[in-house]
Amino acid sequence: MSSQLQLLFGTTVLLIVMVDVAWTTLTTQGSGPITRLVTAGVRFASAQVYALSGSRPLLAVAGPSAIVAIGGVWLLCLWGGWLLVFSAFPAGIVNAQSEAPANFAERVYFVGFTLSTLGVGDFKPQLEATRILTALAAFNGLVLVTLLITYAVPLVQGAVTRRKLAFSISLLGSCPQEMVLRAWDTRKSQGFENALEQVSADLIECSEQRLAYPLLDLFYSRHLRFSLGVQLGRLDEALSLLTQGLQPNYQWHSFAVQNIREVISQYLYRVERKHTAARLEAPPIPAVGLLKAKFLPVVDNQEEAFLELKDRRLRLHNLIRAEGWDWSVVEREALAGASS
Repeated sequence: MSSQLQLLFGTTVLLIVMVDVAWTTLTTQGSGPITRLVTAGVRFASAQVYALSGSRPLLAVAGPSAIVAIGGVWLLCLWGGWLLVFSAFPAGIVNAQSEAPANFAERVYFVGFTLSTLGVGDFKPQLEATRILTALAAFNGLVLVTLLITYAVPLVQGAVTRRKLAFSISLLGSCPQEMVLRAWDTRKSQGFENALEQVSADLIECSEQRLAYPLLDLFYSRHLRFSLGVQLGRLDEALSLLTQGLQPNYQWHSFAVQNIREVISQYLYRVERKHTAARLEAPPIPAVGLLKAKFLPVVDNQEEAFLELKDRRLRLHNLIRAEGWDWSVVEREALAGASS
């Protein structure tokens, strides 16, 4: 390859990588193309590992692994790009002692030391152009490390925020039916709506974080109480029962309920992946035996009441499956209580 082509290809690689880095870390519009490919690869690998092992702890390392993988790919691409650039100047890097031009392996070593900003070691730039390029490469390495750290910190904070919100929702009830019963209790209805307003505010924050950092989807939770997808599924089913599953004169249509439903819809839109494989079937209608036993005025035909919510519940099903759970966990406690 001629020196001109090496310089052209190397510069192109550097531009592509740095655009991806800036797109991913400095904008609020998701990830760059390289980051999306790496994220998809980690997602696929983690899903395969989980399918084979069934281990939630192994699945939980997907997020940190993706950060390491993305940083590694960025670094390797920069390393390769700068190697091509320096290779365009065969006599530009020399041994500091013998003044002999560096061979390929020695240029690899020189570029690595330069990007790490640790110094040029026992090789040095000989030409005016390579001296300037060495300074640019060192600055490029420093910028990459800084941006990677600034990208990782909010990711961890966002994962903590999601866990906190999931736990807050779990305090409303361990299943949709329990949430409905608590909301139906007139002594606690105002407290229930106040809790919905707080959940709504926190979910808006999580939704915006997800838009800026799609990698948050890979921070899987080990436990149901800290899984935002599962807890949103339970909460939304409870709200569906309150607004659709009760007799018309008893349906709950307060501002707090309408507001949280809209916020959940926005969150589902943000997290939905356009490349998702074959769509799942709509989940089963929630059981109402426990509610009937407590004399709540539920409608007899729940299938008809939930008909218009099919697409929404399908999105919730996709969200729960994307987090590695099955829909059955949404009503696990309710079914256990009904059978006891």
